[in-house]
Amino acid sequence: MNKQEQHQQRLGVEQLRLTSFRCYDTLALSLDAGLPPVVLTGHNGAGKTNILEAISYLVPGRGLRSARLSDVAKRGIEDNLPQNVGILPVRWAVSARVRTEVGTVNIGTGRCDTSERRQIRIDGQPAKSQSELGNYLSAIWLTPAMDRLFCGDPAARRRFLDRLVQAFDPNHAAITTDYNYALKQWSNLLREGRADPTWLSSLEETIAASGVAIAAARKDIVSRLGIFLSQEKDVPFPTASITLHGLLEDLLDTMPALDVEELFKEKLQQMRHVYADGGSVVGPHTSDFSVKHEEKGMDASLCSTGEQKALLISIILAQTRAQMQEKGQSPVLLLDEVSAHLDEHRREVLFELLCELPSQVWMTGTDVSVFTSLTHRAQFFNIENATISLSNVA
Repeated sequence: MNKQEQHQQRLGVEQLRLTSFRCYDTLALSLDAGLPPVVLTGHNGAGKTNILEAISYLVPGRGLRSARLSDVAKRGIEDNLPQNVGILPVRWAVSARVRTEVGTVNIGTGRCDTSERRQIRIDGQPAKSQSELGNYLSAIWLTPAMDRLFCGDPAARRRFLDRLVQAFDPNHAAITTDYNYALKQWSNLLREGRADPTWLSSLEETIAASGVAIAAARKDIVSRLGIFLSQEKDVPFPTASITLHGLLEDLLDTMPALDVEELFKEKLQQMRHVYADGGSVVGPHTSDFSVKHEEKGMDASLCSTGEQKALLISIILAQTRAQMQEKGQSPVLLLDEVSAHLDEHRREVLFELLCELPSQVWMTGTDVSVFTSLTHRAQFFNIENATISLSNVA
């Protein structure tokens, strides 16, 4: 496929509308039909990242910030729902016309009551679950908070890895939710002394089945990425290797999944009394992964911030290539302050690679001059005081 064909077939957001979302009372944005890269510039706090977060709600999961839904609505605003979303009353809403592999689709999502559940409509019809969004679009994001991902909270690394899995399998989000909910119920029963054996056994069945499914999916994505990471010799980004660490992941190296489920279930049963007395239990909620900078033979946690950012980009590029080859679908990329900590050469090569992708790329930055090489190849918007306008780098 030549570049012109890629440009004509890019997948992504054609129109975006926000209502009472973060700093925006309302926002309506129409984009170039060819969907070239989008560059959002403006001062810190102007509302750039909020737009990326809104787009992240067009795919399964908790969004770019993993925020509580009650924290997303603009404060002090009487909420009104866009006509094409069709769910009332609403606290906040995101609606979009999206170009997908199966054609143009209208997606509406938002919080409509006091619960922490998102309402979703696809072409005006209620979606049964968030995973349905994954049939139309996938998205991956990088944010400044992830620049030190490899030496920060293990929970953040697990969320990052699970987002990569979700891009391949939209049902992964639902499986993770089932696991966390069952584990929380199991924990509460034991902590509160309400240890009904039948109820506990039922929860342990769910925890074991979903827990092993999560571990197996993580192992699968690491294996897939390993193939494409080893091919990144021709770009100025370091070669990354990923190693999983976890009880279930280790067991799956030597045992069939069903046997690991039984073993995990037995372990949960054995841990009932220990957990009730304040002990802990291991599972995919305690697993972790590490990344190695292959050229330097160094763990990523010991690398500079710039090298860690470059390693993250290597992983994102490998994920994108894997999806393109194995699913025929490229994810939309949401890259917040992507140029930070990158030298000029890496930055320019990255821009070239992003322009060649068959899906939309959104980038933010405070300095529009950083994106000068994208003049005439990207759509530029300036954001100031939650107001967006067309921009020009010339």
